Amino acid sequence: MKKHRVITVLGFVLSIVLLYFSLKGLSYKEILLTLKHADYRLVFVPLFFIALSLSGCAFRWSKVCGGAVRFRDTITALIIGLFVNNVLPARIGEIARGYVLSKRTGLSLTYTLSTVLADRFFDLVGLLAITFIFFPKQTLPPAVSKAIMVLVLLLFICVLGLAIMSQKRFAGYVAEMLHKIKKPFFSAIALKLLDIQENLKRVSSPLNLTGFTAISIINWLSMSTALYFVALSIGVTLDYRYVPFVCALLNMGLTVPSSPGYIGVYQFLLTNLLLIFQVPRAEAFTISILFHASWYIPYNVIGAVLLVKENLKFKDIQKLEEEGK
Repeated sequence: MKKHRVITVLGFVLSIVLLYFSLKGLSYKEILLTLKHADYRLVFVPLFFIALSLSGCAFRWSKVCGGAVRFRDTITALIIGLFVNNVLPARIGEIARGYVLSKRTGLSLTYTLSTVLADRFFDLVGLLAITFIFFPKQTLPPAVSKAIMVLVLLLFICVLGLAIMSQKRFAGYVAEMLHKIKKPFFSAIALKLLDIQENLKRVSSPLNLTGFTAISIINWLSMSTALYFVALSIGVTLDYRYVPFVCALLNMGLTVPSSPGYIGVYQFLLTNLLLIFQVPRAEAFTISILFHASWYIPYNVIGAVLLVKENLKFKDIQKLEEEGK
């Protein structure tokens, strides 16, 4: 069994197990009762903030790519990439993003994939910033505090690694060592590394770093506000100061292997994060379902339409993933 298939199977198993633990101790009557008392006038409010966050992500990516890339190109590629992540295992949505952007703009796939990496770098920076800015003053459970420290440390290592990769001298040294192995596979990696370094270097000016980080923080705050209104729609009033912290930890936790669309993992993480702030379990689980659905359904509907419109097929994207291994 190939490595990615093993990861996919483990992801499905983990999703099922975590979904079970999310529902443990709950009855469907509690969830239905919570939904019965929901204020459906607020149902569409989160969609506005999710759209705002999505637009901010596409705008930032267009600027990372350079002036020749249009907003409509990046938002199309971004939505298709999110759709692919939601319906296919192995999370190849990032490859899909680069492929769609390359197809629409005529830029090389290597270059567009390097811009995806650079764009994700600013997502990580934004998550770190949100975590530290909104870190709650109240004492968290020891197990939660340890988990947070591990996640933040891993995230910091990723950000540091990308920052180091942007240094021409370091990237050149690593590329030279890979070329010396005299194998096509390692030579290809060396060329990709240099392309990534050039792209990271281009956006690493103090002005760009500040601007892109600010956009990232606004994007995450928009998603946090969407979460706040989802909670409000079922009568749960959260202290907004804690919501961005919850949103940041939720997205950090989604890095673990899971089924497509993060089903199970999403419910487990968000439910247990809300429990820390005294949200009752039935309400917390319902919030996790509604918040998940508030972006999962629109991304999939719009993504499917755009996939057909762009005349793309899943097998083409999966083939690209296999070629990259």
